[in-house]
Amino acid sequence: MTNHFRFFVAIALCLAVTSCGGGDDEASNNETTASFAFDTLQSLLLPKAPEGAITITEARKNPTPGTKVIVSGKVMGNDNPIIQSRALLTLGDPTRLDSCDLKPGDECPTPWDVCCADPDVVRASIATIQVIDENGKPVKAGLRGLGGLQELSELIVIGEVADGSNANNFLVNATGFHVIASKAAGSNTTKK
Repeated sequence: MTNHFRFFVAIALCLAVTSCGGGDDEASNNETTASFAFDTLQSLLLPKAPEGAITITEARKNPTPGTKVIVSGKVMGNDNPIIQSRALLTLGDPTRLDSCDLKPGDECPTPWDVCCADPDVVRASIATIQVIDENGKPVKAGLRGLGGLQELSELIVIGEVADGSNANNFLVNATGFHVIASKAAGSNTTKK
């Protein structure tokens, strides 16, 4: 072997060793970021239910961005109403939508998907709730578990109508959450 070849092999080995070590640091940084983000979300939990909550259907009548809102609803409206890695969820209006767990004899494994409801009614009766960071992007941590939050949980959300909201797409930037009730996901109270 020539000295030049040995030199290049040594450099390649050094690069391989140092590049492999970076993965642990990156994983650690991701865990720290997710932990910080979840702590930030925890700070939005409200111990008492705020007064003056209105239904999503009522709030959708004025989808003007910047409007302050206090809405109540139930985590439902599609197959996956809680996004795992972002602070986003779908909140449905239980005065207009019945989750499948409320239908006697319905054994649906995902009762929050409101699959039996008219799709037009579903679209008109849901809101996307998000918690945004300083860059205006959804926080990179899921809302599942926040105060016991899960599918079919009943919530009151304080926030403001987000930019991009309109009659067909209602978005709320949340600044506070109160979990009223949390039901075991997938359970059907009508089963015997």
